Amino acid sequence: MADQQSGSLPPDMGGLQAQSLKKILSNTISTIEDNKSQIFEIYETARSEVESSRKLLEDLREQTRQTIERVDGLSKQEQQEKQKLVKVSSNFQDYSEEKVRECYESVKNVQVSLGVEREKEANLRAQRDKLELRLRNLQTMLAQAEHLALAVGSVLSYLSTQVNGVIWKIEAVQKEKFVGARIIKAQEEERYRISREMHDGPAQDLANIIFQTSIAEKLVDYDPDEAKRTLQEMRQQMRDCLGSVREVIFDMRPMALDDLGLVAALNQLIGRLASRGTLAIDFSMDGKVYELPKHVEIAIFRIVQEALNNIYHHADVKQAKVRLLYSPAAVSALIEDNGKGFDPDAKDEVQNVDEDTEDVVETNHHFGLMGMQERAKIIGAELNITSVIGEGTRVHLRVPLHEPVQEAKDVKVVKTPAKKKGKGR
Repeated sequence: MADQQSGSLPPDMGGLQAQSLKKILSNTISTIEDNKSQIFEIYETARSEVESSRKLLEDLREQTRQTIERVDGLSKQEQQEKQKLVKVSSNFQDYSEEKVRECYESVKNVQVSLGVEREKEANLRAQRDKLELRLRNLQTMLAQAEHLALAVGSVLSYLSTQVNGVIWKIEAVQKEKFVGARIIKAQEEERYRISREMHDGPAQDLANIIFQTSIAEKLVDYDPDEAKRTLQEMRQQMRDCLGSVREVIFDMRPMALDDLGLVAALNQLIGRLASRGTLAIDFSMDGKVYELPKHVEIAIFRIVQEALNNIYHHADVKQAKVRLLYSPAAVSALIEDNGKGFDPDAKDEVQNVDEDTEDVVETNHHFGLMGMQERAKIIGAELNITSVIGEGTRVHLRVPLHEPVQEAKDVKVVKTPAKKKGKGR
């Protein structure tokens, strides 16, 4: 009774509240996702209608222009025929009756044709004006659908990222010592979910678009050469976009980390950075590889990834070294470069702030170092970062082992030497 009055929760109450909240928020997110799909269907339908109406409007404008030209031509022809008729009528004694009748018929025929074309012009103008109004309405609806889709996506993203945060705070009342591991686990589960969705959704869609452009090349009959060149450019753009999506998938969650373990994932990460051609990384591993708890491997991977990203973006250097050491007492990682370095004691500086929302848009890369420190703290590791301006940076991570470990099976250790580089650009 005294405990309840003091404000603490009964046993398992925090877990029950967390489960109930998670269920409610999951149902909410599921409902929003369903509505989001419907909104995207509306958006795609509106976009197709806009494209169809725009093409139809262009055709109508062209028909109207041609009709106006014919009306102008017939008007001139009518004036000429009338002048000829006046001349014949004034001097009818000089012309035969057949010639006079022929002039009257010519004027009449031209006037009939002119009337038909003017009526056609009026109809085309009316259709054009009506279609222009419809196109404006469709464009308004398309913009609204796009805005709504973005808004729903933002809300969904916010809820998805905040759900675990709320649940963690409730569970922390009874289980504070497990919060760190749960944070990492929840974050990585979210990254894994996003990577699968990106792989099964946009990547497949983009591949299908590439196929569709090939078909379109064979069907286009208006200026086929230009159309083919345009479609070929679109196909290349889609390929580039597909590559970018797959890069995002890797950043969210490297599959090698789950399938093959830490060493393979680091090899893949280093290979991707080296493939960009601007940073050569010498990667080596010592000791007998053994399996670590998954959240520990994830934390090590993310810390190494952040350190290499800092080198790539900030160090202004062409080479770096990564060392991974497995010993019976600990796992250590060392990341070094001889770049321009920085002042570790300098305060974080905000580089850019949105004037409307006052949100930080761009910050000093020290915030990345803070994230590395936080990850190391959560898994009980030691992280030392030393840097000297003009001499480079050294990141040393040591993860002590508190539980027995099992030797990893079928782990292929690859030593990745630094790529030989030519003269720097």
